[in-house]
Amino acid sequence: MRERKKNPEINGTRTGYVIRFTCPACTAENIIITKTPRDHYKESRDASCRKCRARSTILTPYMTHKMDAYNVPADVPGIAP
Repeated sequence: MRERKKNPEINGTRTGYVIRFTCPACTAENIIITKTPRDHYKESRDASCRKCRARSTILTPYMTHKMDAYNVPADVPGIAP
């Protein structure tokens, strides 16, 4: 069985449902448009450059923070654990 080649990891930026990244091979600006809310909250995704077709793993800022009732500070008014 062939060993899978690891794609380079690139940091992307998120603006609404659009993720932008720059290809490390040819420096072309690329975008990914997410179509469902589930895709919007993914931490990383595989993509290819539109110009040179180089494959990369795009890392995006993780926007969901799980708020645990036990981690809420006691001095915050209006939030009861």
